[in-house]
Amino acid sequence: MARPIDSARRADLLDATMRYAAEHGVATLSLRPLATALGTSSRMLIHYFGSKEELVVQALATARPDIPALLAERQQAGHSPAEIATALWRDLTTGGEQEPRTRLLLEVMALAVTQPHLYGRHAADAVNQWVTPLAHSLHTAGRDRRDAQARATMLVSGLRGLALDRYVTGDRQRTDDAAHLLIRTATADSD
Repeated sequence: MARPIDSARRADLLDATMRYAAEHGVATLSLRPLATALGTSSRMLIHYFGSKEELVVQALATARPDIPALLAERQQAGHSPAEIATALWRDLTTGGEQEPRTRLLLEVMALAVTQPHLYGRHAADAVNQWVTPLAHSLHTAGRDRRDAQARATMLVSGLRGLALDRYVTGDRQRTDDAAHLLIRTATADSD
């Protein structure tokens, strides 16, 4: 008879896997080193998650920055689209709890290009979770739906690229200047 799943232990393993992946990446993640780092065995990880791929997918879902929550709070407070986008940029690039999650998400989005069967759904969901609330904010500020969607897409793709640039080069000033220019351009006449 199979051992029942301990949901608290499973949640702890997911959280620890997310932290491990944020530090070591997912491209070369292997079960044995992961299990050793988590103080368990690869057999137990398979017991809890079925496969390495399923463990990674579930850890990524746990790791995704909570963009909808970050944006919803600001929308409810009546912030303008430019203020919301500026706060998003700050949340994603100034350290704290979101930074390792953002770094991991950027890696997964790059991997989704060559391994869509493993990471494509997760990457697409992440993009939608960013674009949808920004588009709503722009639409509420007076843009028609299609223009709001295009501007939100420009913001999300641009800020994501600038975040990647910042993490690769460490150039805070240049990427901040570019992010603020992008935000002004994308939100012009919306505030």
